Amino acid sequence: MIKKILLFSFFSAFYFSSLVAQNNLSKIEIDLINRSLEKSYALKKSIHEISIDSIEKKTILQNFIPTVELDAIYGYGASKINIDIPTIQLPITGIELFKGKSRFDAQSQIFNANLTVKTLLFSGMQVTYGSKAFEEKIKAKNFMLKAKKADIIKDMIDTFDKIKLLHKAENVIIASEQRLTKEKERVKTAIKNGLAIPYDRQKITAAELNLASKKVELYGNLNLLYLKLSILTNVDVATLKKYHFVLKPWLLQNDTNTYQNRPELKALNASINAYDYKLKMNRNAFLPKFQALATLSYANLFNASLKTPYALPSGENVNLKLNEFEAFPSYFLGIGMHWDIFSGLKNSNKINQTTIEKNIAKERKADAKEKLELFAKKVLVDFDVKNQQLLFKKQEKEVAFNTLNLAVKSYHEGLISINDRLEAETDYQDAVLNYYKLITQQRMAAVELLISTGSLQVKNLKN
Repeated sequence: MIKKILLFSFFSAFYFSSLVAQNNLSKIEIDLINRSLEKSYALKKSIHEISIDSIEKKTILQNFIPTVELDAIYGYGASKINIDIPTIQLPITGIELFKGKSRFDAQSQIFNANLTVKTLLFSGMQVTYGSKAFEEKIKAKNFMLKAKKADIIKDMIDTFDKIKLLHKAENVIIASEQRLTKEKERVKTAIKNGLAIPYDRQKITAAELNLASKKVELYGNLNLLYLKLSILTNVDVATLKKYHFVLKPWLLQNDTNTYQNRPELKALNASINAYDYKLKMNRNAFLPKFQALATLSYANLFNASLKTPYALPSGENVNLKLNEFEAFPSYFLGIGMHWDIFSGLKNSNKINQTTIEKNIAKERKADAKEKLELFAKKVLVDFDVKNQQLLFKKQEKEVAFNTLNLAVKSYHEGLISINDRLEAETDYQDAVLNYYKLITQQRMAAVELLISTGSLQVKNLKN
């Protein structure tokens, strides 16, 4: 028993030490991953959303920037005025003024212009906390952007591995076809010499047809994978088919990160911080707002006239005219205040609503933390299991190959039937394919392990 344990430890040490010199991804694969990240429409959408939030944050902060306004108005005004006031009699002339109803006709042209500068002095902490809330919101979206990038990287690696696996399967099928072709020629010769029967030849033909069917399916799936890769990277299929992808176990370097480094958790933390600032903003909404104001004005009343119903003793009508009445410069400097003393409990409702939203975010974080911790432990166990299984599957593949060679010799010597010979061929195919399938599973387990600690990033993939 001790010898077996020592032997297993020796193989494990040898196996993992051999991985040190290996690279998990080639430069071509990393380049294709970068291309897919650059093309991803989902990432572009998220980046645009972050840009919009950044603009909104700047807009909030720009409330403190002074504003300059210029407004001007020109107009012509006319009015007919009816006046009925007690009659006044002039003492010397005896002329009666305002006897009965008096009618006046007035008209004038007016021009007015104002240059106004306004600046916010104190926003009641609304700008400060509002901008910080947006800053945390942007952080949360940036963290989720990293999570989306990790999903794209995982999908790309999975696509690479599937292509590699199908090429391995293609090699296995071609090798089997070559062995069966030689076997078939040998059987044909043996039939002519009366040393074999047509049944053996038919069984081999059936096996060849089965392999041909598998190849058709394999090439169909391979073309689809190359097409998918072409769509994701904008690299044409012909170029992709020239690349050589190597399928090998994934080597993980020492990673000090834990599940708490997941971008999803960091995003939830930022979201909670955003609600904190939103609460502070709502709780300070009762504070007054102050604004400074400076205005320079120009006003001109010109070409004005007033026609009256009165006449001088000479008989001339009494009409008044004004050539110009100008006021410039006119200054106004001041500080304005706006204070919502009572808003009808609207602000209290906002505080309650934000508090509930914050509690929901905290509960989501607690739930996510538990699930992500469990996921991190699961993928770690899965990765360790896959590494140990690879040792056995590699030995199983070697045993299957030796069994196949033995079956070929035994069949040639007449010790086993054609069915046993073909069964050994199938067993070897399965053993080889299962070994390479397990490598792809081990690689996906490694990728999941990197995701579980927030470490699946392009910079960590470079060799």
